[in-house]
Amino acid sequence: MDYFEKFWLFVRKYLFSILLIIAGITFLIVGMSKGGSQANLAQSSNFTFAAIILLFLGAISLYFIMEKKIGKAITLISSLIFLLGAVIFIYLNISTVQNTVIQLRKIEESENLAKQGLSDIQKLQDAYERKNRKLATSFEELTTFAKSDSIKVLDKAIGDIPSRRMTVAEGRQLGYKYPEAVISEEEAIKLGLITRIYKMVPVADYTFSKEKDDKRLYDFELDKLNQMRQLDNTTKDFTVKAVAADSAFNVLFQAIPPYGPQDPANIKDTFQIGSLIEVNTKSNWK
Repeated sequence: MDYFEKFWLFVRKYLFSILLIIAGITFLIVGMSKGGSQANLAQSSNFTFAAIILLFLGAISLYFIMEKKIGKAITLISSLIFLLGAVIFIYLNISTVQNTVIQLRKIEESENLAKQGLSDIQKLQDAYERKNRKLATSFEELTTFAKSDSIKVLDKAIGDIPSRRMTVAEGRQLGYKYPEAVISEEEAIKLGLITRIYKMVPVADYTFSKEKDDKRLYDFELDKLNQMRQLDNTTKDFTVKAVAADSAFNVLFQAIPPYGPQDPANIKDTFQIGSLIEVNTKSNWK
């Protein structure tokens, strides 16, 4: 018998059992680890238990292969054990995958709820900065601003700004020594070339009136601006920090994790808007 035949005989006799053992050891290591980079979750106990069954099946199969004389009864019992073990292994792995998918979906939905709340804060903060030339440093400031203040918005526009050069007569009418090369909107209004009619609109109505209901995850409620919604219908508060910088404040709003069933050991991001090192209202997610 040459080497190739010996190798092929070895493969036929032992390879399947050895592969089962190697797979069981590999899955057991993965199951007992705290990794799960893609899922951001530790592998469940079902996965670990399924790995142990796979390892046991490999060891049992290798034992029966190495034994020369095995009775029919033992062969039948071992076959039933193999079949039952395979069924349990498949069931536990399917269950693990399904549970992981459900958990990932809940985490994503919880993250989206946090982002929705921060986006509402961001819109009001932007409006506050445009009106007051500074940032609000508390939820009280934002809610009071949204309830009691108004923003001037364009209600009606008649005519377009001329693209031509300003005439000498128009320059004199505006009190200029020489006419400007380009007519601005303000100058066009003073000259009566165009009409712009503005109206005052409550901040909250203007800020959220353009949003369609199907784009929101929940109805906007100004009195709950500081509350981060969660899947179980409970809430927890967003946090706000402000640091004095020259004559203004740098302000940071954060949604503190975990988000939903997220494992605290696998938290990588904290969603936020603003900054403590510069004046802005940018978010840190795409």
